[in-house]
Amino acid sequence: MTGLRGAAALFVMLYHFHLKMIATGPLSTLLLHGYLAVDLFFILSGFVMAHVYGEALTSGTFRQRSFLLHRIARIYPLYLLATLAFVTLALERGALSVPQYLTLSANLVMMQSLGDWPSMDPPAWSVSAEMIAYLLFPLIALACLRSSRKVALVTGMAALLSVLAMTVAASRHYIGTPIAKGELDLYFTPYTLVRCLAGFVIGQLLHRLFRHGTFNPVLSGNLFQCGVLLLVLVTLAQARSDFPAYLAMILLVATLAQDRGLLKRLFASPPLMLLGKVSFGIYLLHFQAIGLVDRFSREALNRGFDPAVSDGIATLTAGAMVTTLAWVLHEGFESPLRRMIRRLEHRQAQAAPGAW
Repeated sequence: MTGLRGAAALFVMLYHFHLKMIATGPLSTLLLHGYLAVDLFFILSGFVMAHVYGEALTSGTFRQRSFLLHRIARIYPLYLLATLAFVTLALERGALSVPQYLTLSANLVMMQSLGDWPSMDPPAWSVSAEMIAYLLFPLIALACLRSSRKVALVTGMAALLSVLAMTVAASRHYIGTPIAKGELDLYFTPYTLVRCLAGFVIGQLLHRLFRHGTFNPVLSGNLFQCGVLLLVLVTLAQARSDFPAYLAMILLVATLAQDRGLLKRLFASPPLMLLGKVSFGIYLLHFQAIGLVDRFSREALNRGFDPAVSDGIATLTAGAMVTTLAWVLHEGFESPLRRMIRRLEHRQAQAAPGAW
């Protein structure tokens, strides 16, 4: 799962680096489906939350306060740093007007997804939406993990139908924006919340299915896993294939949940594990590097390189810079602050063991 998260972060970064690209073939179409990696993040998050906290929920030992503190310790320090960096840049350029201070306030408390407030750091809309999912986690888990099979099935179908409904509505131009790269390229309220909560629900139901174990022998098979990976790539390489690609990503998470087979060896490889370790930093920090890609590409062209080679050099250089910065911040800022917050929470819990 860590390696898959790293691959998804890389996918989003490549997508944003090449937003000006026009889909002219399978490879460019695949790259321009990078926004679907965010839906993969939501599904992964739902699965991991069910895996880590599901037993506490069923046994009655779950504590919402402790859960939220752990989640905030995981995401808020780097989120705040990235947001303040974007605000500083906006102030230097004189691009932050008085009405935008309400947007800034919403961003600082990670609640911009509840209203028509854009994220100061554009990719961070998903972090805000996920924070809402964390707040609703006990209710979602009640429907997904502690309910009857019938209720769980209805909940899963409702989540899938909401994704399908958005896809159909966007394909008919009822929702969406002119600059969207596909049907599910929806990054404004309320569709961001629908995308997040649907993925979160599906991830938890996948964990329930995994715990049940009925399909685990099939999902563990190498041939089946190769077929799933091929299905993901093929659907992403097709135009107007967002919903089939979404279903293929669900299958991909289900196969990786087995923690065995060819896909485990692929996504547990050292490069992808490293990317997974710093994936949150890559995701939050890469958007500002889009300008670097353009600059590096022009410099390579001026040195006589072919346009395709110039784009490759620019992408690799900017991507390496973002990944290095993400690693430095992970080791020197993100992880130390996370440990400090958790130590404080642990001390408070010891001092007041009956806290909610």
